[in-house]
Amino acid sequence: MILRALNITFLLIILSFFYQKANTGNFYNWDAIAYTMAVQLDEGKSTDEAHGYTYKTLKDEVDPGLFQTLCCTGKYRQDQFDSPGNLKSMMPMYALKPGYIALIKVVKLFTGLNEYQSMKYISIFSTLIMTLLFFITFFFQKNFLQFIWIPLVFFSQFLFLAKLMTPDAITALLFLISVMFLVKNKLYTSYLLMALTLSFRPDMIVAAGLAGLLPLINKDFRMPIFNSIIFLSIYFLISASISHNGWWSHFYTSLISTQSNLNLFDPSFDLNKYFEILIGNTLWVLNDINYIVWFSLTFIIIFMSAYFVLEKKSQWINLIALSLSVAIIIKFIIFPKVDSRVYLAILVPAIYAFSLNSLNLRERIDSK
Repeated sequence: MILRALNITFLLIILSFFYQKANTGNFYNWDAIAYTMAVQLDEGKSTDEAHGYTYKTLKDEVDPGLFQTLCCTGKYRQDQFDSPGNLKSMMPMYALKPGYIALIKVVKLFTGLNEYQSMKYISIFSTLIMTLLFFITFFFQKNFLQFIWIPLVFFSQFLFLAKLMTPDAITALLFLISVMFLVKNKLYTSYLLMALTLSFRPDMIVAAGLAGLLPLINKDFRMPIFNSIIFLSIYFLISASISHNGWWSHFYTSLISTQSNLNLFDPSFDLNKYFEILIGNTLWVLNDINYIVWFSLTFIIIFMSAYFVLEKKSQWINLIALSLSVAIIIKFIIFPKVDSRVYLAILVPAIYAFSLNSLNLRERIDSK
């Protein structure tokens, strides 16, 4: 009873800590500008109106020093500030997340908050809910096992996610819930939620696609085929609806040379340049303490989950953890960004699934 009360106390302290730190120290990252512009355009504003509103609202939100940094530090940011057309040309990379755009609009509608504040609270409350889900999972375990959720939420970088004005926290929450259903063999609900996450980050198709193949272990071919068709259809429908520039153009402007206007940007694919970036960013991750944590955790989960699968220990949860951690590596190979935030929506559920090895769970290999 004392340990239960202590655990609840820890929960309240950590929830309060996350909320206070994220609320007062959230990151006004540049992407928030582009998402605000995307929301305004989606609401029917003209390019000039949306651009003017985006920067005016930002100016009202932050101190003059931060505004100057966000609007005008470097040629790229200055070009976006000076030209509404330049910023609009970036929209395919942000309108690519229609679920996130729609959620921002809903929060605005019901709270009266502007886009920046809406993004801020979407991330904060998504993180608080994930913390609560980890807590509930372990709360009824015996003795000190019930406290495992505490290091897990810090390994999952929840505070970092809570501070971001990006779709990463809400995507992580949705995918975590889908994996919780997958662990319990609620396959239809799980894969429906995975499909939904594609509208928040289409690149989640890598993780959803691999997880969607898991019923193959029961020689169920229909569901994996159905999942693949649905996931790919959603992915291509979103890409086609916003006239996305394509993988290589996105890769080039994000990782090679930032472009101020993407309207006519169509670089030729360069295999040598691709491998140069892949190898260079891999070495960067391995030599930077800020990035090696997510990379190391991913490989630890891969090796340990594979070992448990081969030893036939809790195969279902370890196959889930293995598929998700492998998806992170595939995603890195396709688009080798070093920032952990683009992988946390997959890594958080992978950590959750792998952590279930500490519990005495009934084997869930048979689909229902």
